[in-house]
Parts: sequence; C-alpha cells; structure tokens
Amino acid sequence: MSSVIEWERIWQSRTGKTSQISSPEYWCKRAEDYNDYIRTSNFDHGYKIKELLMSEGLLAAEMDVLDIAAGPGSITIPFAEVTRKVTVVEPAVEMCKHLEINAEEHGLKNIEVVNKRWQDVDDSQVQGIYDLCICSQALWQFPDIVRQIERIDRASRGYCCIAIGAGKDSESDQMSRMLGIDTWSSDLFLCFFNILCQQNILANVRMIDAVMKRSVKSAISMWELNLSKYQEPTAEQRDLIREHVMSNSKEGFYEMVSKLAVVWWPARKGA
Repeated sequence: MSSVIEWERIWQSRTGKTSQISSPEYWCKRAEDYNDYIRTSNFDHGYKIKELLMSEGLLAAEMDVLDIAAGPGSITIPFAEVTRKVTVVEPAVEMCKHLEINAEEHGLKNIEVVNKRWQDVDDSQVQGIYDLCICSQALWQFPDIVRQIERIDRASRGYCCIAIGAGKDSESDQMSRMLGIDTWSSDLFLCFFNILCQQNILANVRMIDAVMKRSVKSAISMWELNLSKYQEPTAEQRDLIREHVMSNSKEGFYEMVSKLAVVWWPARKGA
C-alpha cells in the first residue's frame, strides 16, 4: 500500500510561525544589517544567478523582470544592469530606501519599486506582463505555497525562478543550540521541489555557492534581531553572540558560505 507525502502540509508547518513573526516591521529593523551584507558581499548571489540565467538564455536586454521580496536589491541590481526593466515588490519601506540608494549608486534608472506585500498585489495588474518572475531567499514568507506558485506563474509570460537555500544551515543550528531556542534552519528545498513535482511542474535546478560577507557590527545585529523574534535577548545571550561572531571573523568581517538552489521553469499559460 502506497502513501502520498503531504509536502504542502509539511511546508506550512515549517514556514507558518516564521512567516508570522517576520513582519515588514521586523525587516525594517533588519534593513541596515541586511544591506550591509548585500553590499559587503558585492551582490554575490545576485550576480551568480544572473550569469546562470543569462547562460540559459533567460535574461536579455529586451526583458521585463518581476523581483518578489527584493530586499535592498541583491537580485534587482545585477538584473537591472542587463534587462529593460525590473519591477520590485518589497513590503519593508526601509528595504526600499536602501534599494533606491543602491540603484542610484549603480546609475540604474530602470527599476520600479512597489512598496507592498506580494500577497496584496492585485493579480489582474500583473498577469502575464513579465518575461521572468523571480523570488530569491524569501519563499518561506508564503505558507500557502501552492497558491503563491500559481500567482507567480500567472504573472509570467516567460519563466519563473526561485532561489532557495539547500541543505541544513549548520551555523544557524549551532547558534540555536547555544542560545537555547528552536532551530532556525530547515531544508525547505526538497519540500519545495516535491511540491513543484506534485503540481506537474518539471523544473530545472542548479546549485551555487552563496557568500555572505558582512561587518562584525552587522553580524551581531543580525543574530540579535533574529533572536528577538522569539524572545528578548538576555545579557548572557548577547555575550554568546558577540563571542561567536568575533571568533568567526577575520579582519573585521564575518563570512559564511551556503548552498543556494536556483530553480526555474517555463510559465504555464493559464495556470
């Protein structure tokens, strides 16, 4: 007797709490340290994904791109350099401010910023008008994963692309044990890929190394604000965070390398 794994339910159970406590207000608090990471890392994973998609013929000068939950522009900036226009949907106003500064510094004028949650975007205003829709490292914000995949699919007249962490994040696991809280990391890639298969979406996958390099100040802020989603950090926990960051930093920078799965598929017309 065979049984079907309920991947959608598993996804909901793993993302439900995290998405609830990671509000736009929280990401406004995180905007400065996250922007530090993106800039110090020189938009690392954005440029790697850009090169990959260009090699597959999915990015070109005449294309219009939709970047969902764009943050300070890790994908937006590299993509805007080679496409006609990038439309950004980003709910945290402070992230939008950093993105606009980054765009100005790169001399880019082909970026439109929409300051709202993707869930609140009117489907009728975006249906079938983008050559590529991408969501990078933010899919966990959508517990109703199947509905959001369908909405992303409908917004594209070309391709859809998701970048999502692959494998367990051993450093986050180590920190969660040290701080005595529930683990922050979970390998969502396999769950997501199986959901795509159950939706009859046969996707392409490539793995890339994503470099996160940030200042010591930024790293300490990151861990403390992450912890604050669950509880107010104690003095002892702050000391543990600082000790961890300092012992894993070199020349004033904290650096981690993780695996990122880049997943893409041709949009299904009428999905």
